Order: sequence, then C-alpha cells, then structure tokens
Amino acid sequence: METLAIVANLLVNLWLLIIVHRQCVRKQLPWFASYIAWEVVSGSFELAFWLSNRPLFPGLYWSFEAVEIALIVAAVRESFLRMFQGFTTIRGFRWSVWSVIGGVVIYSVWKAIHVPPLQASRLGVFVAGAEFLFRWGIAGIALLTAFLSIRMHESMDTREHAVVTGFGIASLAFVLYIGSFSVFPTKYIFLFKYLPTVGYFLAAFWWIWVFSRPVREFGLKDLGLRREAH
Repeated sequence: METLAIVANLLVNLWLLIIVHRQCVRKQLPWFASYIAWEVVSGSFELAFWLSNRPLFPGLYWSFEAVEIALIVAAVRESFLRMFQGFTTIRGFRWSVWSVIGGVVIYSVWKAIHVPPLQASRLGVFVAGAEFLFRWGIAGIALLTAFLSIRMHESMDTREHAVVTGFGIASLAFVLYIGSFSVFPTKYIFLFKYLPTVGYFLAAFWWIWVFSRPVREFGLKDLGLRREAH
C-alpha cells in the first residue's frame, strides 16, 4: 500500500508540474512552482530508495521534508502577500495577522509539550511535535486568509488563494492524523494512517483544477470604463 501511495503521489505531482509549466506559473508564483518541482524530484528519489534500499528511506524522507517545509513557508508567504498587498499599510492589519499566527503557534507549542501527539522516543516526539506545530501554523494561516478574504470582499477564486487553501487542507489532514494518536486507540491507526496522503491529494487536485484555467484578465468593462469612440 505504501508503494502505491508513493507512486500515486509522484504521478499527481508530475501532472501538476506539467500544468504549472504550461501555464507559466513560475512568472506569477515562483516559490509555488519550485515547490511542485521539488516534490517531483524528491518523490522520484523516495520511490527509488523505497524499492532498493528501504532502511535508508526514513533518513532520506526527513531530509527532503526539511526542504519541503521551507518551500511551503515561502509559497504561502508569497501568495498571502500578493492577495493582501493593498491592505498591508492599513493600521492594525499586520498586528491582527501576527496575533492570529502567534496564537496558533503558542497553542501548538503548549500542546506539543504538555499533550504530546504520540508516545515515542524523544527524537520521534520532537520531530512529530515540530511537524505538528508547523502544520497547525499553515492551517491557521489558511483559515485567516479565508476570513480576511470574506471581510475585505477579496476574490477567493484566484491562484494565490488556491495555493494557501491547498496547503491548509493538507496541513489540517496531518493535524488530524497526529491528533488521532491521543484520541483513538492504536488499533484504529489504519483508519487514520493515510489521512495526510488523502489531504495532499485533495490539495493537489484542487491546484490542478484552478491552475488549469487561464488567468482572468481585467478589461475596460471590468474596471467600469468604456473605450472612447473616435
């Protein structure tokens, strides 16, 4: 089953990379395009090691995961700033954003220390806790983005919004997976084991659908203007 999940993940990312290249997404969202390219490269190596040298797979996976996290942060920041670049100078906007993000981080740190998401070695608890913290932060930013878009009447049908929403869905799935260790007995682990994979597939197919469409250009009619007659 794990082999099937790795292969399916690689194929979906390859499909998404082709769409990203054809739609010239790199010009608009270079960090997101770099993230998808990295997913294809790392997925290829992971599949090769999984099939040929499985004992080295965990170390390879977490090494690639570190780069993936950095690219996710850059991609989310990139899209968030593009969506709300006209509001960053409004008094209190930055304070509100960082307050929400800070609240999510503080809660995640408290939960990771006082209510560990799983019982394992110190290294295992640290890695899972760090990943749990990071995913909580991304999910919080996605919820904040949706809230701000509604309050400020910003369009939610854009590539930037899709990037943040997709990462939010994938991160929430991971949070539910880790949280399941402290709520449900281990005999139910198989039911939740593939939650992160399912969450990422939902995000990837959402990106495929959004990025397959051409970018909508603003014309004179959209701006409330009309061409002068000569």
